[in-house]
Amino acid sequence: MILIQPSIARAARAYTRLSQGELGGLAGLASRTIVKAEKDGKITQESLDKILAALGRRGVVMLYDDHGSIRGMEFHPKKEGP
Repeated sequence: MILIQPSIARAARAYTRLSQGELGGLAGLASRTIVKAEKDGKITQESLDKILAALGRRGVVMLYDDHGSIRGMEFHPKKEGP
């Protein structure tokens, strides 16, 4: 089952300017899990939750449809400093 559309996964990471390895590290996952999410979107719910949490800390907000599926994203950059 596809949990996230690969194009959304790629765009979300691109907005954060993180490499696949960096996002994997922030999410506590192997970079190959990020590659898989961006290739076919077939990852576990647990992995998706970790990725979304890491992206959220960088300002990515996922948009959901009426069925709870991710349909897009918005980017709200986090200000650095106090």
